[in-house]
Amino acid sequence: MDVFMMIRRQKLTLFIDAKESSTVVELKKMIEGIIKVPANNIRLIVDSTKQPMDDDNQTLADCGLSGAAAKAYSPTLLYLCYRKTGNEHEWEPIDVAELISMKILLNFRRQKKALV
Repeated sequence: MDVFMMIRRQKLTLFIDAKESSTVVELKKMIEGIIKVPANNIRLIVDSTKQPMDDDNQTLADCGLSGAAAKAYSPTLLYLCYRKTGNEHEWEPIDVAELISMKILLNFRRQKKALV
């Protein structure tokens, strides 16, 4: 079954789907192909549990990600962190920019039009 994921770091948001039987390293390689950061410098953290997906040989199902819960219309949120430069055992903290809601955006546009 497919697992749909939203992967976030700072202002970057990726939407990726993979099979439950895919391994963590396979997912990291998909991300590597998009962002051009080596897979060994990528750490993924599950939002719901805050658990890092550090075992590259585990499947997505082993990490608690299932197609039954991670649908296209409601993907599982994963955080993307990079390895800190010069220290192979240290990772940057979770850093995600807040998303603007559509309601705020529409209100802003209405206010801008009223000024013109």
